[in-house]
Amino acid sequence: MMKFTKRMVLGMMAATMLSPAVAAAEDFSLEGETVTWIVGFKEGGGTDRLTRLLQSKLSEHLPGNPKVIVLNKPGGGSVTAANAFEKVAPTDGTMLIMASTSTFLPVLLGASVAEYNPNGWEAVAGFARGATMFGISDQIGAKGNGADPKADYAGLKDSSIRFGLETPISAEMLDLVAMNLLDVDARVLFGLSSKEAEGAFQRGETNMNTDNTRSYLKDFGEDPKVVPVWTYGVIDEAGNLQRDPDLPDVPTFPEFYEAATGKAPEGLGYKLQQNLMNAKVMISKAVILPKGTPEHIQAAYVDALKAVVADPDVAAKLPREVGSMPVNFGEATQRAIELGTAMEPEVRQWANEFLQANYDSSLD
Repeated sequence: MMKFTKRMVLGMMAATMLSPAVAAAEDFSLEGETVTWIVGFKEGGGTDRLTRLLQSKLSEHLPGNPKVIVLNKPGGGSVTAANAFEKVAPTDGTMLIMASTSTFLPVLLGASVAEYNPNGWEAVAGFARGATMFGISDQIGAKGNGADPKADYAGLKDSSIRFGLETPISAEMLDLVAMNLLDVDARVLFGLSSKEAEGAFQRGETNMNTDNTRSYLKDFGEDPKVVPVWTYGVIDEAGNLQRDPDLPDVPTFPEFYEAATGKAPEGLGYKLQQNLMNAKVMISKAVILPKGTPEHIQAAYVDALKAVVADPDVAAKLPREVGSMPVNFGEATQRAIELGTAMEPEVRQWANEFLQANYDSSLD
């Protein structure tokens, strides 16, 4: 007669307790279904291009090989689509959304137009996109490229810095806060879209600009007169800030700050800068399932997206859209969303005081 030890009994109990979840995962299939991938922008833009690149292989790696279609619902910088996604998206794995910085930033800044909470959504994958501050070398007194950050800082402090952006509470608030932390006195020209700010920079009306790293390299990588001063880096899976892989010689903002001032950045302003960095860089694009999606469905999508980005056809084209940044998945993406959408009350107060003192604006 077989004798059951305590350990054996506990093991069988654990197996029995786990079996429903395991069975659910094994039984999950989207065979015969149509998966709708929501994009909150018009066809042809960066978010749409990335989505369609991933869509081309997603069906192959989802259980049951469903049909996957992209549905463009432009409006409000993706806010319109996100509001609808929050209210009506089913939780059976047949709908997901490609969110972007403009989806998360209104939540971080407390804008009432955002009727959704990304921290309740189920993260699948995040596509970071590097960002850099650059300028016209002889006008900003900086040689850039990480050669001598301390000398570059002295040059910035002694120069007349001109910088253009749309509003003080756009994604470029990251750069305003960075310059404030460095005590760089910049003349800011508002009302310029990203494209208009680029035009002003090329015409010499401004002498510093910000852009994603790949666009900077495409537009100015071969121009010796234009130099990158700092990047915002990328956060690795362990939560540590690393240099932008597309500009590995250029210091991250914290590195530049420490080289310039002799101490690491800290305080409420730096916490705000970290919130903004996550919103602009780490979750530049994010694949998300709706709130309430079962864990085994989320896990199936994480596995599928890992396989998609590893596919040779996708891997060869992905750098054109997001550069060389590593893709983050699941918990790492969820952490970036939280940091990019949740601002501590003390940090929000600092941000409001900063905006009201300098730009006659508010986050409220």
